[in-house]
Amino acid sequence: MHHAAPTTTSAVFGVVGSGGIALCLTALLVFGVMGKGKIKFGVRGALVTAFLAGTAYVAAGKIWANPGRITEQGLTGLGVGTGNGPFGDIGIGAVALLLLIIMLAAPLTPVRAAAVAMIASFVWPAAGDGSIWAAPVQFAAAVLLMVGG
Repeated sequence: MHHAAPTTTSAVFGVVGSGGIALCLTALLVFGVMGKGKIKFGVRGALVTAFLAGTAYVAAGKIWANPGRITEQGLTGLGVGTGNGPFGDIGIGAVALLLLIIMLAAPLTPVRAAAVAMIASFVWPAAGDGSIWAAPVQFAAAVLLMVGG
């Protein structure tokens, strides 16, 4: 029996691809939040998995980019970053901080935690590479790259 020689592009699971990672993390998130199988996410598990899934969505593009687009449209509709929204002058950094406060202080269910973390995965990178919000996104992207290459 002959085995193919390993390549420099293979990863831990073989080549998974960004769309494959997005698909698998979405399945894990849905089943974990439903909690009827062997995996039952609490709030922390839902937060982490949703954030990783959202980060994978950004990398995958195509149909996976739609949740990010919807989030951007919502922020635009609220006037974030324009200086004249219905809530006054709210910058993207304020929205990023608000999402963190919700994650830490609000009484979240796993479903709500997943929604907040997914939104954060799109909002935090929009705050810019030099901001503190870039660190978790870059870490998540590095983890996904190690897994799925």
